[in-house]
Amino acid sequence: MSVDVLTRTPAVLKKPFVFSAVVYLAMAVWFWHSDLVPGDSASRAANAWYTLFSRDPHLAAIGFVWNPLPSLILLPFLPLALIFPALTQQGLLVVLVSAALMTATVAVLHDVLRRSDVPRTARLVLTGAFALHPMIVIYSGNGMSEACFLLCLMLAVRALLIWLADGRAEQLVPLGLAIGLAYGARYEALAPVAAVPVLVFLTTFARTPGDRPRRIALARTDAVLAGLPGVLAVILWALAGKLIVGQWFATFSSQYGNSAQVSANATGIGSVTGDDLPGRIGYWFQQMIGLAPLFVLVLVAALVMAWRRRDPRILAAFTVLGSVLAFDALAFLSGTSFGWLRFHITVIPLTVLLAGHLIAARPRPAVVPVALAAALISIPATLITLGQPALAREESEWLTADGAARTRGLTLVNRQVAADLDAMALPEGAVLTDAAYAFGIVLASDHPRQFVITPDRDFAAAVADPAGHGVRYLLLSAQGAADAVRLRAAPTLAPVQSWHDARGGLQWSLIPVP
Repeated sequence: MSVDVLTRTPAVLKKPFVFSAVVYLAMAVWFWHSDLVPGDSASRAANAWYTLFSRDPHLAAIGFVWNPLPSLILLPFLPLALIFPALTQQGLLVVLVSAALMTATVAVLHDVLRRSDVPRTARLVLTGAFALHPMIVIYSGNGMSEACFLLCLMLAVRALLIWLADGRAEQLVPLGLAIGLAYGARYEALAPVAAVPVLVFLTTFARTPGDRPRRIALARTDAVLAGLPGVLAVILWALAGKLIVGQWFATFSSQYGNSAQVSANATGIGSVTGDDLPGRIGYWFQQMIGLAPLFVLVLVAALVMAWRRRDPRILAAFTVLGSVLAFDALAFLSGTSFGWLRFHITVIPLTVLLAGHLIAARPRPAVVPVALAAALISIPATLITLGQPALAREESEWLTADGAARTRGLTLVNRQVAADLDAMALPEGAVLTDAAYAFGIVLASDHPRQFVITPDRDFAAAVADPAGHGVRYLLLSAQGAADAVRLRAAPTLAPVQSWHDARGGLQWSLIPVP
């Protein structure tokens, strides 16, 4: 679908597409060269790696705690790591793919603005306001799931916009597929999975002539076309999780999932974000202001203008992106989210697209500069926010000196552990470890088959009887609260080797198996 955008409007998309590609590639190289590739990115690369090159390669090794699409996208490129090991061992592949996905997102957003009848100059400025937004630049090059998720959402916005404009039912197919893919990237896509079919049903019902039964029948058909792929994505992913790992939604029920992590870190989260509803509302408001200070103003103005002009196209961005934004806000305010700044990232394209609708509706000298300024002011506002570690807790781990030192230090420790184990020339399956924490070590190793890891189908048996399964050592994480090897294998001997970070904190211990 993104290819379709490029082939239909090459002259229009060329400049923002190429410029964004250069910027995002530079950001990706910076993350990689600085050894700052986040653990979330490395873990998704590792999940893909396990399916092809682990000791027990199989597709289910991709895992069921997190959505699979960011890992599946990497699969075709993984064999290149046999020639260029840095692609996986140092996280280069995942950041390059992230940069490519965010570049495609810019192209699709630019096409949405064009289809919204935004004049060319204003369209380029708004595209720049999105493409150069600090959060977009950061998440274009760090390999996390934001680029993949935003691309899927923008493809859904595009398809829904076209359908709202001309009513062609064939656009409901790519709309549904895009939402289904979005769920493959992030669980927040549950919001548009629910919201978009409702909008489609109401829209078809409202603009279909004829008697009520006919209008309901057509509206129901359109809603099914738009909603079925997303619903199937939810059902099939849950069913696969239940059949393979015994859990319908592992992110909520697994000891490694989001719910378990939030619960384990509730005290620390509350100390920063507030431990009651008023405190969390205040924290959320600060983050929103930091990302898009004039979002509410642009939203109200654009909705009023669309209502007066009877232009439903604004509902495309409002429904797809707005539902995700509302989902994340409710999750955080209810105390079931970490409250990371990136969880509100959809407010950035939403603000830009709303400003575009406002300009398209009233392309007058009094409106255009105000709408453009409302989008552009987000850039300096976010730069200020990123300088406040309390609001940008994740980002400060890459952008501040202390945070970058911690992130880089953990990466280097993992590489040292891998190098030391490689030097021992151990046989296949000699080291038992929990891949939820040791993924960085497994990826960095030149001999990854020496590890028995969580996705291996004999992992549970090896934990129950390490010696009986040829395991010589247990590699334990000092920071992993749910480390299955430590909790179940119950090691009793003293470590033969330990690894500490630059501050002296214990990170890993190697325990011999008696």
